[in-house]
Amino acid sequence: MTTALLISIIGTFTAISVSLIGAWLANRNSVILQTRKLKEDHYITFIEALHYLLADNDNNDSIKNYVLARDKLLLIASEDVINKMLQFEKEIAGKDTSLCDEFLTELVKSLRIDLKIRDKYFPQVYMKTWKNKANA
Repeated sequence: MTTALLISIIGTFTAISVSLIGAWLANRNSVILQTRKLKEDHYITFIEALHYLLADNDNNDSIKNYVLARDKLLLIASEDVINKMLQFEKEIAGKDTSLCDEFLTELVKSLRIDLKIRDKYFPQVYMKTWKNKANA
């Protein structure tokens, strides 16, 4: 074999290898970004459903929407998010407790961490209820 032929074979092999590695990395990053977007959409839907459930927990539509969003979250969420969600539900189900704000904060923190949003000093969040002045 001549040197020129050997150099062209090595060059061809290198080009094919670089193309395959680039395609693999691009595909991997695409899958990661699609998964993150899917999680973000499901987390937003869950928070919206939780908001409407906490605002009016006697409304069957609010309950139905929350259960559906929760079930979807069980498929896509990280283990930590699921544990925090179940702990939150356990602590607030049928109870009037001041600890629910703490569990809500932990749940929101775990959602943000799962979305790769890092916070150094995340504030305490709480369930805000507004009283109607006519009923107060």
